[in-house]
Amino acid sequence: MILVARFYALIGVAMLLLGLPVIALPAMASERRVALVIGNSGYSNAPVLPNTVNDARDMAASLRKVGFEVVDGVNLDKRGMDQAVTRFARLAQDADAVMFYYAGHGFQFNGENYLVPVEARVEDEISVQYETTRLNDVLTALNFSKGVKIMVLDACRNNPFVSQLAKRQATRGFAVGSGLAPVARAQGMVIAYATQANDVAADGIGRNSPFTAALVREIEQPGLEVATMFRRVQKSVYDATSGRQTPELSLSLLGDFYLNREETDSDVWRRIRASDDPEAYRDFVQRYPASFFAVDARTRLDLIERRATEIKERDLLAREFAERERALLERVERAETVRQQAATDLARRQSEAASAAPTVAQPNAATRPQAPAVGTVRPADVAAGAVRDKAERERLAQEVARRERELASLETEKRRLADERALLEQAMAARMGTLTMSGLAVQPSLSLNAPPPPAERSLTDRPAGVPAVVAPPAAAPRPQTARTQNPRAPSAATCSEILLRAQLGELTPQAKEQLQLCR
Repeated sequence: MILVARFYALIGVAMLLLGLPVIALPAMASERRVALVIGNSGYSNAPVLPNTVNDARDMAASLRKVGFEVVDGVNLDKRGMDQAVTRFARLAQDADAVMFYYAGHGFQFNGENYLVPVEARVEDEISVQYETTRLNDVLTALNFSKGVKIMVLDACRNNPFVSQLAKRQATRGFAVGSGLAPVARAQGMVIAYATQANDVAADGIGRNSPFTAALVREIEQPGLEVATMFRRVQKSVYDATSGRQTPELSLSLLGDFYLNREETDSDVWRRIRASDDPEAYRDFVQRYPASFFAVDARTRLDLIERRATEIKERDLLAREFAERERALLERVERAETVRQQAATDLARRQSEAASAAPTVAQPNAATRPQAPAVGTVRPADVAAGAVRDKAERERLAQEVARRERELASLETEKRRLADERALLEQAMAARMGTLTMSGLAVQPSLSLNAPPPPAERSLTDRPAGVPAVVAPPAAAPRPQTARTQNPRAPSAATCSEILLRAQLGELTPQAKEQLQLCR
């Protein structure tokens, strides 16, 4: 681990010297956390402890989850404990945070604390010195770190060697005490005892001891400062043992330290509360189902999903109306083209009939009948031609009238389509919680306020002599309601959404003004 950190440091220096951008180093290289976890249970010369192995394994797993590199061991003899402490001391060099956890037998002798390996046989002060592990040796290993140092001792159990050592107390000048003696704290160190100094901790009847069970549980809570975390452990142990056991905490830190650096539900909520990403709220509800903010997250998720559905419906309606308006415009243009052609043919026929003046020969009684002169038209032919011209003009006039009636019908259909679209826009705006339907995917080709299309303007520019067709009367205006009289008044759906946003603390100045209108 040290070599890796130095390797990254050398890379950074080299890149600075070469003028290259420095690559962000991994989190492991930026902050190193190391822990030593030991749990001894299967003692050869002392009572077996039922749950210390579980305590150590559960604690090691919890520490790995929060970013510690863990040196762990269970049921270690004297050599095994010394090797574990040595390895931990090497890793602790220049670490940002180190932690030592021990569960097993421990005792104080002459005011100094000792941890008991599984094969230790303690009969006199010599065996204390050479058969056990000094807690001061672990303190020395912790002090290799430049950062926060934490020592957790769930070793305040009954001293199994009190009777052997007490036999020699009358002849030798040493003292044997219950539990562990207070450890002199150093700057930047946190020391947590399973119970008060000179007192005895309970083993517990479950998987873990009361102290370790509470500690593992609190480590899983993100965003707890270490002092707050251990105070909560104290309260849990006190309640679980009905006041018979009270953990003790010795703390000398200049700043805050967090074992679990994950975001809390409050941190996550402050970060996502203004987001429009539904996945953020789904993830929040899944991660923090019991959070105080879970109800707000579900409400925001429902609003976003409902809004997304309504936007899809709005876009679908916009495309549908655009297609219908396009088809209607094409029909209007085709009808106008046919009407103009029929009106042009009718005008041409009328012009031709007015300009044609055929000459009819008059009979002379003084002369004899002669053959018809060249260039004269017989009355029968003139009458037949006049009948044909009249029939054609009448047909063309009827065609023009029929086309104008068709245009008037199309104009009525256009107004009906525009009215239907306006009503749907109002209904969609009410559902969306807005006063207007904005941002349509497809803009309509026909609009109530838009200038008339060429087909419509041509109705007033008909040729001379073409009879005008009166358009059907427009529908009577609808009586105004309170909503149409005051276009600024929000709909009921809008008011509901504004009230909901007011509860979430997300009112904009415009929404505040609308809220006044809702009242």
